[in-house]
Amino acid sequence: MQNETGNVSTTVAASPSNIELCKEYTNAIFYGFGMSPFAMVAILIISLFERRRYKSDICYGKPGLPLPINFLDGTSNSVANAAAFGCTLEHILVYLFSGKISVNRWLVAIVLFLLTFLAALVFYPIFACLNSPSRVFGSLVGFLYTFLLSLVLLARGYLCEESGWYWALHAVTLVSEIYIMILFVYRFVTAILKKSKFHKELLVKIDQVMHVKELLVAPKSKIEGNDIKQRIITYSDTVLAEAKLCCLHKSLYRCTTRTLAINTIVLLVFYSNFLLTFQLGEITESSLSKLAALYSTLSFNGCGQIKILSEVIRVSLIVSNILSAVYLITNMILIYRSQRQHLMKRWRGDKSFIPTQCRLDHSEKLVKNLMYAGHQVSYLIGGYIFFQILVFVSCLLLSYFCILPIMKKVPEEFLIPLEFVLPGVIFLFVLRFILRFISSRVFLQNHYLSADNGKHWDRALALDNRRVYQNLSFFLFFYYILTGLYRCIFRVMTSICINTFYIARMDKPLLIPGFERFDIGYMTYLGFLEVELHQCHPVVVVCCDLLMKSVNHLSSNQDTSLESPMDAHKRNVMSKIYTRKVRNKWQKMKTLILNQSICKESKSNVSFQQPQQAKLNLVH
Repeated sequence: MQNETGNVSTTVAASPSNIELCKEYTNAIFYGFGMSPFAMVAILIISLFERRRYKSDICYGKPGLPLPINFLDGTSNSVANAAAFGCTLEHILVYLFSGKISVNRWLVAIVLFLLTFLAALVFYPIFACLNSPSRVFGSLVGFLYTFLLSLVLLARGYLCEESGWYWALHAVTLVSEIYIMILFVYRFVTAILKKSKFHKELLVKIDQVMHVKELLVAPKSKIEGNDIKQRIITYSDTVLAEAKLCCLHKSLYRCTTRTLAINTIVLLVFYSNFLLTFQLGEITESSLSKLAALYSTLSFNGCGQIKILSEVIRVSLIVSNILSAVYLITNMILIYRSQRQHLMKRWRGDKSFIPTQCRLDHSEKLVKNLMYAGHQVSYLIGGYIFFQILVFVSCLLLSYFCILPIMKKVPEEFLIPLEFVLPGVIFLFVLRFILRFISSRVFLQNHYLSADNGKHWDRALALDNRRVYQNLSFFLFFYYILTGLYRCIFRVMTSICINTFYIARMDKPLLIPGFERFDIGYMTYLGFLEVELHQCHPVVVVCCDLLMKSVNHLSSNQDTSLESPMDAHKRNVMSKIYTRKVRNKWQKMKTLILNQSICKESKSNVSFQQPQQAKLNLVH
């Protein structure tokens, strides 16, 4: 890929031979099979240390299928997996924004799928080595492969003679690769010295056990609504809990691997777009300064207007970057919060927030769950970019049609749209206020009814002065035909503004009630919720874990247990006593059933005694 984002004012033009070499090298990395053979060799080595379940008696169950990442219920290696996603930044940017595919347009979708599959294959060894059960060989292979990948990308930057903007962008990838290599070295050394072992991720997490324990505790009494002090304390605790959403403490609501991966990629794309925005600002300012220098020899006014335009663009870019960053962070927090609340409702069996017509079969739910993580990244990025463009355009319009004409820096003709719209809007609000006042004084009878909550009284909707009301309705009919067009435009603009904020959120349907099924993003979110409900329900997972532990009486792991602390010897003794009592009662019951004559002498088993024959009294 040729350097298209470099600062042309500070970069020395590369020679034609270097440009051709850069193109060939870039195509081999991003669009060819340059790294694929090395990736397949690394995957083959890692697979030799994995065990398979299918025909496990052949070759001692090896090779097996490696596990790159657990998007379903994984919480271990979250930071390392996030750093591994940092290594994929350049590939994501190339495929999203800079990809030039010279194929038939009918084959673009297929080629994009193959390219993304190729990118996943290139980075598969890094994730597989991070989660490999072999600490020694997994760390060794992972370090060598990450080091090779770093050298390849550094060589591309050197051959293509990239500018400072590229190296600022590449710094994220480089830091992620360095962190992963240091982590692999640490794991390798500790594994050699036998100071650490691979711990397989448990079926049940400590946070799930704590959640089930809370369910088994009696609920606290609710505070009365009029106790202001307790309400303030409760609200403060809620705010404090919300502030700890993304902390890595042991709670049920900490970030999972999927959430951390989504947020990492989105923040990396935000960082690259932030750099690109400033680069475009520099290029635009440089171009406008050259144009102003050209106009300075012809017209002074033209030069001044170009300088004003350059300043407006610069300020608009700054404002759009700040507001879009706030938009992105806010949506990431709100999505995480809404997802948690919806999961809590589904755990309780509450389906009230799901539209009745949004129903999916099991296979479709699994497909939607596969789509969720990638789609959430795209929705966040798309909403962020769209909001940034919208804010930038709004700042330009506000500057040229409101602020600059008032400051006398542009001709007054730019103020004509504002002079046409603003008085009409003010008059509509004043007229509405007058009509509300007249309606309350003239057209409503002086009768009061108790409100629905029973705390205050409202005026009854009893019409008075009907003839005056009908005459006023007739005269206003024609006026509201004209103003209805403006209100229609206002309605469309309002819905656009509200939906713009919710574009990035898959947990909110953008379509009107009754048509939510046609919202692909919302249906994907519902499928994800259902899979989470069936596979990661805390009560189900803890119950299955207890059933598995009950099979093995020697299990003494108290970290994930609902029982009170008890040593292994006492647990075995209590288990034997309980088993002996149950066995004795069972044998006694079986003996009494087979020998019912003994039941007559048994004092504690009167239920086994045969009923006496009822006497038949005949009445003659």
